[in-house]
Amino acid sequence: MKLPFSKDQQTRIGPKIWLVTYALLLAFLLYNFSSVWGFVRTLASLASPFLVGFAIAFLLGPVQRAAERVLQPLFFRRKQRPKLMHALSALFSLMFLVFLVYIFMKIMVPQLVSSITSIVGYISVFLKDNSERLNQLLLKYDFLSLDGDELVVAWENIVSSQIKNITMLLDNLFLISSSIVNFVYELLVGLITAFYIMMDKDHLAAQIKKIGYSLMKRERIESLIYWTRRANRIFSGFISGKLVDSLIIGIICYVGMLIFRMEYALLISCIIAVTNIIPFFGPFIGWAPCALILLLVNPMSALWFSLFVLFLQQLDGNVIGPHILGDYVGVSALSIMIAIVIGGGLFGFVGMLVSVPVYALGYAFFRALIYDRLRKRDMPVETGKYVDAPECFDTGEARTEPEVKP
Repeated sequence: MKLPFSKDQQTRIGPKIWLVTYALLLAFLLYNFSSVWGFVRTLASLASPFLVGFAIAFLLGPVQRAAERVLQPLFFRRKQRPKLMHALSALFSLMFLVFLVYIFMKIMVPQLVSSITSIVGYISVFLKDNSERLNQLLLKYDFLSLDGDELVVAWENIVSSQIKNITMLLDNLFLISSSIVNFVYELLVGLITAFYIMMDKDHLAAQIKKIGYSLMKRERIESLIYWTRRANRIFSGFISGKLVDSLIIGIICYVGMLIFRMEYALLISCIIAVTNIIPFFGPFIGWAPCALILLLVNPMSALWFSLFVLFLQQLDGNVIGPHILGDYVGVSALSIMIAIVIGGGLFGFVGMLVSVPVYALGYAFFRALIYDRLRKRDMPVETGKYVDAPECFDTGEARTEPEVKP
């Protein structure tokens, strides 16, 4: 059917029709926000095992690439079999992950449980020996307004309330069991999904590219492919590098605490390694609970530990971190701190972890956009050229522009 509009009229009317369509769609989503959000949450719940699989495949990417570099000259030198090589490297990567979990459960978990049990027992003895002082302190700052026998009754009420909570916990044992079963199910489906993603990654990428070329203009899809690869380099480089960096810091912390004969070396080193994953604030977040634990046991150990953590933070920030992470971020320290604060405030621990690569990707995209617009206007892209602007552009000096990749 031929439209009753000329080609020029269609060119002018087309964007307006799309704008009205988007406005109506947005109004529909806002009007039915609760229903749409419930549908989205249901989809996210159904897709969570596959998202777990994608995350496992993403984190095991460096391990798989290392395995392929070993398998290629050993088994596939004469005849290339990429699908078989991907399958073997994916299987090796998952076995490596299972081995790490086994080592953690077999060696580290018993020692961690023993350390935690010892700390709980020490805290109980400390509270018992200093109960009178603690009660006076609570009364002084109005945390308690009771005294004498009534204070004992208050503690008994607290104990009885905890017993009630335990009873409720036992009553909800079925819900806890179903949560454990759901966790195991998501983990198994995630591992299977990760295996198939790693085994068939080239074919999946080719299919996505083919669909993109069929739906978009060639320049646009190639730009999207470029920025997808750039995002993968930034995220994989930063996250895998940060994990390796935190592992090294944890090992150094453990060895140092053993040398200085500090208490609970393994438990504290694990806390320092985990919190060190968070950029910038991680060492200080891990230092606070660890110093408190040592302060209860041995105040001098807490003092030496604080100095040791300060040394570790300087070592990580100036030597280990830059050597491992390289220039994956390439942004200023102030902007990193702002990104971490905003990401942590919005999405918690995960936000603090991914805020830096997200910001780095956005910064790289915005910088490329600015450079492209400056080149089109025949302007220099070096920041130093604009210190004395606009006076420096009136001197007639030659404009030398560095080569910038699109």
